[in-house]
Amino acid sequence: MTESDVEVRREDQVKINEFGRGNAKLHEKREELENLKKLLEELEDATTELALVEDSDNIKLMLGGESFIDVSEDYANEFCEKEQERLQSEIDQVQSTIDAILARQSELKKVLYARFGSSINLEEK
Repeated sequence: MTESDVEVRREDQVKINEFGRGNAKLHEKREELENLKKLLEELEDATTELALVEDSDNIKLMLGGESFIDVSEDYANEFCEKEQERLQSEIDQVQSTIDAILARQSELKKVLYARFGSSINLEEK
């Protein structure tokens, strides 16, 4: 039997399907990570802008993307710091999920390439 004649068993199909689902989730999590990093960068920029504000009694804080409220400089700084911590925690959690998916993908690749050789392609295009 040649490499291309290898029969796909049920357990092989389960692993191939798991790899496919993992790959889809990996793309989703990478996109989520990029969005979170962008939000964190914007928040860091806002924090820098806060440091440059001369009129610290009249700071407007945007809530929910549509509403603005007047807050003190201390409150705005505290809010930004808490949001940065929350976003960084979320980024760490998403990165941990990505790492776990990549580790499992690596295990599945080893098993599937050992069984099917070059007759299966599990690489990104």
